[in-house]
Amino acid sequence: MTTTNAKYRGMTTEDGGRQNIFSIEPEIQVVDQEGTYWQRAELLNGRLAMIGLVAAVTNYSIFGWIIPGFA
Repeated sequence: MTTTNAKYRGMTTEDGGRQNIFSIEPEIQVVDQEGTYWQRAELLNGRLAMIGLVAAVTNYSIFGWIIPGFA
């Protein structure tokens, strides 16, 4: 038979006097925001792609190459 020692959370004492210390897992927290992280990530990726495309087209139209220094 095991009993829980109230002084130390997660410690149990068996009939033979042996003590076992078990890890205490934190409670799982559920975030109520459904998908806002992924929606913001997709918006950011799209905006960065548009900025990169505009920068590449502008650089190509001004200098004649996409990556400066490489013809």
